[in-house]
Amino acid sequence: MGQSAAEILLGLAQLDVSRGATNVANRRLDIEQDEKRKIQERSDAQTKKAEDKEIARLASGAAGFDAYRLGIEEELKHGLITYEDAKGALEGYGAKFELSPVEAVRNLNTLYTKNIRPGRNAAAAAAAYQESLGRKPTDEEKINVADLFETGYYKDVQALKDSLVQSSEYKDKFNNSYIDNYYDTMYGKQQTDAAGKKTGIRSITFDKSLLPTYAKGTLDKAGVTIPDFQGTFTGTGGKLDEDMQNIRDTRKYLYSAGLTNLQGDIDKETQKLKNKGATDVAKIGSTGDMYKALIGSFSFN
Repeated sequence: MGQSAAEILLGLAQLDVSRGATNVANRRLDIEQDEKRKIQERSDAQTKKAEDKEIARLASGAAGFDAYRLGIEEELKHGLITYEDAKGALEGYGAKFELSPVEAVRNLNTLYTKNIRPGRNAAAAAAAYQESLGRKPTDEEKINVADLFETGYYKDVQALKDSLVQSSEYKDKFNNSYIDNYYDTMYGKQQTDAAGKKTGIRSITFDKSLLPTYAKGTLDKAGVTIPDFQGTFTGTGGKLDEDMQNIRDTRKYLYSAGLTNLQGDIDKETQKLKNKGATDVAKIGSTGDMYKALIGSFSFN
Protein backbone atom coordinates (compact mmCIF):
# COMPACT_ATOMS: atom_id res chain seq x y z
CA MET A 1 0.00 0.00 0.00
CA GLY A 2 1.50 3.30 -1.05
CA GLN A 3 2.32 6.21 1.27
CA SER A 4 0.13 9.21 1.41
CA ALA A 5 1.33 12.64 0.45
CA ALA A 6 1.43 13.71 4.10
CA GLU A 7 3.58 10.79 5.09
CA ILE A 8 5.97 11.52 2.25
CA LEU A 9 6.30 15.18 3.31
CA LEU A 10 6.86 14.18 6.95
CA GLY A 11 9.58 11.74 5.93
CA LEU A 12 11.30 14.40 3.84
CA ALA A 13 11.16 16.84 6.76
CA GLN A 14 12.68 14.28 9.13
CA LEU A 15 15.44 13.58 6.60
CA ASP A 16 16.29 17.28 6.39
CA VAL A 17 16.47 17.54 10.18
CA SER A 18 18.72 14.49 10.35
CA ARG A 19 21.01 15.87 7.67
CA GLY A 20 21.14 19.24 9.43
CA ALA A 21 22.11 17.67 12.73
CA THR A 22 24.83 15.71 11.02
CA ASN A 23 26.17 18.85 9.40
CA VAL A 24 26.20 20.70 12.75
CA ALA A 25 28.04 17.86 14.43
CA ASN A 26 30.56 17.70 11.63
CA ARG A 27 31.06 21.46 11.81
CA ARG A 28 31.60 21.32 15.59
CA LEU A 29 34.13 18.53 15.14
CA ASP A 30 35.99 20.54 12.51
CA ILE A 31 36.15 23.53 14.86
CA GLU A 32 37.46 21.41 17.76
CA GLN A 33 40.07 19.77 15.57
CA ASP A 34 41.15 23.14 14.21
CA GLU A 35 41.53 24.46 17.78
CA LYS A 36 43.58 21.43 18.81
CA ARG A 37 45.77 21.90 15.75
CA LYS A 38 46.39 25.54 16.63
CA ILE A 39 47.24 24.63 20.25
CA GLN A 40 49.65 21.97 19.05
CA GLU A 41 51.23 24.40 16.62
CA ARG A 42 51.75 26.94 19.42
CA SER A 43 53.22 24.24 21.66
CA ASP A 44 55.49 23.05 18.90
CA ALA A 45 56.59 26.61 18.25
CA GLN A 46 57.38 27.17 21.94
CA THR A 47 59.23 23.87 22.14
CA LYS A 48 61.27 24.72 19.06
CA LYS A 49 62.00 28.18 20.45
CA ALA A 50 63.25 26.64 23.72
CA GLU A 51 65.24 24.07 21.80
CA ASP A 52 66.77 26.74 19.60
CA LYS A 53 67.60 28.79 22.71
CA GLU A 54 69.22 25.80 24.39
CA ILE A 55 71.15 24.99 21.21
CA ALA A 56 72.34 28.58 21.08
CA ARG A 57 73.34 28.47 24.79
CA LEU A 58 75.27 25.26 24.37
CA ALA A 59 76.93 26.59 21.23
CA SER A 60 77.90 29.77 23.06
CA GLY A 61 79.32 27.71 25.93
CA ALA A 62 81.30 25.54 23.55
CA ALA A 63 82.62 28.61 21.74
CA GLY A 64 83.71 30.23 25.02
CA PHE A 65 85.29 27.16 26.62
CA ASP A 66 88.83 27.82 25.43
CA ALA A 67 88.78 31.38 26.73
CA TYR A 68 87.35 30.16 30.04
CA ARG A 69 89.98 27.42 30.29
CA LEU A 70 92.82 29.87 29.64
CA GLY A 71 91.44 32.20 32.31
CA ILE A 72 91.34 29.38 34.84
CA GLU A 73 94.92 28.41 33.99
CA GLU A 74 96.09 32.01 34.49
CA GLU A 75 94.40 32.19 37.88
CA LEU A 76 96.11 28.95 38.84
CA LYS A 77 99.49 30.23 37.66
CA HIS A 78 99.17 33.37 39.77
CA GLY A 79 98.11 31.44 42.85
CA LEU A 80 94.61 32.92 42.95
CA ILE A 81 93.03 29.47 43.09
CA THR A 82 94.20 25.99 44.00
CA TYR A 83 94.56 23.11 41.57
CA GLU A 84 91.44 21.48 43.00
CA ASP A 85 89.49 24.71 42.50
CA ALA A 86 90.69 24.96 38.90
CA LYS A 87 89.80 21.34 38.16
CA GLY A 88 86.37 21.78 39.73
CA ALA A 89 85.75 24.92 37.66
CA LEU A 90 86.50 23.12 34.38
CA GLU A 91 84.32 20.17 35.32
CA GLY A 92 81.52 22.49 36.39
CA TYR A 93 81.71 24.38 33.09
CA GLY A 94 81.55 21.10 31.17
CA ALA A 95 78.49 19.95 33.11
CA LYS A 96 76.77 23.30 32.56
CA PHE A 97 77.25 23.29 28.78
CA GLU A 98 77.20 19.51 28.19
CA LEU A 99 80.88 19.40 27.26
CA SER A 100 83.49 16.79 28.09
CA PRO A 101 86.31 18.46 30.11
CA VAL A 102 88.47 15.32 30.22
CA GLU A 103 91.15 16.63 27.87
CA ALA A 104 91.14 20.07 29.44
CA VAL A 105 91.55 18.57 32.93
CA ARG A 106 94.36 16.36 31.68
CA ASN A 107 96.16 19.38 30.21
CA LEU A 108 95.56 21.31 33.44
CA ASN A 109 97.12 18.51 35.48
CA THR A 110 100.17 18.48 33.22
CA LEU A 111 100.52 22.25 33.48
CA TYR A 112 100.26 22.13 37.26
CA THR A 113 102.54 19.16 37.96
CA LYS A 114 105.22 20.06 35.41
CA ASN A 115 105.31 23.85 35.44
CA ILE A 116 103.45 25.40 38.36
CA ARG A 117 103.89 23.11 41.39
CA PRO A 118 107.69 22.69 41.10
CA GLY A 119 108.16 26.46 41.07
CA ARG A 120 105.88 26.93 44.03
CA ASN A 121 107.57 24.17 45.97
CA ALA A 122 110.99 25.69 45.26
CA ALA A 123 109.84 29.12 46.45
CA ALA A 124 108.24 27.60 49.55
CA ALA A 125 111.41 25.61 50.31
CA ALA A 126 113.58 28.71 50.00
CA ALA A 127 111.30 30.58 52.39
CA ALA A 128 111.23 27.65 54.84
CA TYR A 129 115.04 27.43 54.94
CA GLN A 130 115.34 31.19 55.42
CA GLU A 131 112.75 31.29 58.20
CA SER A 132 113.92 28.14 59.98
CA LEU A 133 117.69 28.15 59.49
CA GLY A 134 118.37 31.73 58.45
CA ARG A 135 119.93 30.77 55.12
CA LYS A 136 119.14 29.71 51.57
CA PRO A 137 119.05 26.01 50.63
CA THR A 138 122.03 24.62 48.75
CA ASP A 139 121.63 23.26 45.21
CA GLU A 140 121.72 19.73 46.58
CA GLU A 141 119.06 20.57 49.17
CA LYS A 142 116.86 22.11 46.47
CA ILE A 143 116.97 18.89 44.43
CA ASN A 144 116.33 16.74 47.49
CA VAL A 145 113.38 18.83 48.65
CA ALA A 146 111.88 18.85 45.13
CA ASP A 147 112.05 15.04 45.03
CA LEU A 148 110.44 14.74 48.46
CA PHE A 149 107.62 17.07 47.43
CA GLU A 150 107.14 15.13 44.20
CA THR A 151 106.93 11.76 45.96
CA GLY A 152 104.50 13.14 48.55
CA TYR A 153 106.89 12.79 51.51
CA TYR A 154 106.24 16.46 52.21
CA LYS A 155 102.51 17.04 51.97
CA ASP A 156 102.94 20.80 52.27
CA VAL A 157 105.47 23.45 53.25
CA GLN A 158 104.60 23.08 56.95
CA ALA A 159 105.81 19.49 56.81
CA LEU A 160 109.15 20.76 55.48
CA LYS A 161 109.39 23.37 58.26
CA ASP A 162 108.66 20.73 60.88
CA SER A 163 111.48 18.63 59.44
CA LEU A 164 113.93 21.53 59.47
CA VAL A 165 113.32 22.44 63.12
CA GLN A 166 114.09 18.84 64.08
CA SER A 167 117.46 18.93 62.29
CA SER A 168 120.75 19.05 64.19
CA GLU A 169 121.62 22.27 62.36
CA TYR A 170 118.58 23.99 63.77
CA LYS A 171 119.22 22.70 67.28
CA ASP A 172 122.90 23.72 67.15
CA LYS A 173 122.09 27.14 65.79
CA PHE A 174 119.09 27.86 67.93
CA ASN A 175 117.88 26.00 71.01
CA ASN A 176 117.34 22.36 71.84
CA SER A 177 114.15 22.95 73.76
CA TYR A 178 111.95 25.46 75.52
CA ILE A 179 114.32 25.15 78.52
CA ASP A 180 117.07 26.82 76.47
CA ASN A 181 114.62 29.56 75.52
CA TYR A 182 113.81 30.03 79.19
CA TYR A 183 117.48 30.30 80.18
CA ASP A 184 118.12 32.67 77.27
CA THR A 185 115.46 34.93 78.74
CA MET A 186 116.71 34.60 82.31
CA TYR A 187 120.50 34.64 81.85
CA GLY A 188 121.23 35.67 78.27
CA LYS A 189 122.47 33.81 75.20
CA GLN A 190 124.70 30.77 75.43
CA GLN A 191 128.41 31.00 74.82
CA THR A 192 129.72 29.26 71.70
CA ASP A 193 132.90 27.28 71.09
CA ALA A 194 135.47 27.80 68.34
CA ALA A 195 133.25 25.97 65.87
CA GLY A 196 130.33 28.23 66.65
CA LYS A 197 128.30 25.58 68.47
CA LYS A 198 126.40 26.44 71.62
CA THR A 199 128.01 25.22 74.84
CA GLY A 200 125.10 25.66 77.25
CA ILE A 201 127.26 28.03 79.34
CA ARG A 202 126.00 31.49 80.20
CA SER A 203 127.37 34.37 82.28
CA ILE A 204 125.55 36.99 84.34
CA THR A 205 126.80 39.96 86.37
CA PHE A 206 125.69 40.49 89.96
CA ASP A 207 125.80 43.77 91.88
CA LYS A 208 126.83 42.87 95.47
CA SER A 209 125.71 46.27 96.70
CA LEU A 210 122.12 45.10 96.33
CA LEU A 211 122.58 42.69 99.28
CA PRO A 212 121.84 44.00 102.81
CA THR A 213 124.81 43.93 105.23
CA TYR A 214 125.27 43.68 108.99
CA ALA A 215 125.65 46.88 110.92
CA LYS A 216 129.00 47.51 112.55
CA GLY A 217 129.60 45.29 115.53
CA THR A 218 126.75 42.88 114.79
CA LEU A 219 128.41 40.44 112.38
CA ASP A 220 130.21 38.53 115.15
CA LYS A 221 126.96 38.19 117.13
CA ALA A 222 125.22 36.42 114.22
CA GLY A 223 127.37 33.34 114.50
CA VAL A 224 127.41 32.68 110.75
CA THR A 225 129.73 33.51 107.88
CA ILE A 226 128.10 35.28 104.90
CA PRO A 227 129.50 34.10 101.54
CA ASP A 228 131.45 36.66 99.57
CA PHE A 229 129.57 36.53 96.27
CA GLN A 230 131.58 37.31 93.17
CA GLY A 231 130.49 39.93 90.67
CA THR A 232 130.10 37.39 87.82
CA PHE A 233 128.48 33.98 87.73
CA THR A 234 129.23 31.53 84.92
CA GLY A 235 127.86 28.06 84.29
CA THR A 236 124.97 26.05 82.96
CA GLY A 237 121.41 27.14 83.45
CA GLY A 238 121.03 24.76 86.38
CA LYS A 239 124.14 26.11 88.13
CA LEU A 240 123.02 29.70 87.62
CA ASP A 241 119.63 28.79 89.11
CA GLU A 242 121.44 27.46 92.19
CA ASP A 243 123.63 30.57 92.44
CA MET A 244 120.60 32.85 92.24
CA GLN A 245 118.81 30.79 94.88
CA ASN A 246 121.82 31.13 97.20
CA ILE A 247 121.69 34.89 96.77
CA ARG A 248 117.96 34.94 97.48
CA ASP A 249 118.43 32.76 100.58
CA THR A 250 121.24 35.03 101.84
CA ARG A 251 119.18 38.16 101.27
CA LYS A 252 116.23 36.58 103.07
CA TYR A 253 118.46 35.53 106.00
CA LEU A 254 120.00 38.96 106.34
CA TYR A 255 116.65 40.70 106.35
CA SER A 256 115.29 38.15 108.82
CA ALA A 257 118.33 38.54 111.05
CA GLY A 258 117.93 42.31 110.96
CA LEU A 259 114.29 42.06 111.94
CA THR A 260 115.11 39.53 114.68
CA ASN A 261 117.83 41.84 116.06
CA LEU A 262 115.46 44.79 115.96
CA GLN A 263 112.79 42.79 117.74
CA GLY A 264 115.37 41.78 120.38
CA ASP A 265 116.26 45.43 121.03
CA ILE A 266 112.57 46.30 121.26
CA ASP A 267 111.99 43.47 123.74
CA LYS A 268 114.98 44.60 125.86
CA GLU A 269 113.78 48.18 126.02
CA THR A 270 110.26 47.01 126.80
CA GLN A 271 111.56 44.86 129.65
CA LYS A 272 113.60 47.77 130.98
CA LEU A 273 110.50 49.91 131.06
CA LYS A 274 108.56 47.13 132.79
CA ASN A 275 111.34 46.67 135.37
CA LYS A 276 111.61 50.40 136.02
CA GLY A 277 107.85 50.65 136.33
CA ALA A 278 107.75 47.83 138.84
CA THR A 279 110.55 49.47 140.86
CA ASP A 280 108.73 52.81 140.85
CA VAL A 281 105.50 51.14 141.94
CA ALA A 282 107.36 49.40 144.79
CA LYS A 283 108.93 52.65 145.90
CA ILE A 284 105.58 54.40 145.87
CA GLY A 285 104.03 51.55 147.86
CA SER A 286 106.86 51.64 150.40
CA THR A 287 106.58 55.39 150.84
CA GLY A 288 102.83 55.09 151.29
CA ASP A 289 103.26 52.50 154.01
CA MET A 290 105.78 54.73 155.77
CA TYR A 291 103.36 57.64 155.74
CA LYS A 292 100.56 55.44 157.05
CA ALA A 293 102.76 54.24 159.95
CA LEU A 294 103.83 57.78 160.75
CA ILE A 295 100.27 59.04 160.80
CA GLY A 296 99.19 56.09 162.92
CA SER A 297 101.78 57.02 165.60
CA PHE A 298 100.02 60.29 166.34
CA SER A 299 97.09 60.41 168.74
CA PHE A 300 94.41 62.99 168.13
CA ASN A 301 92.37 62.33 171.35
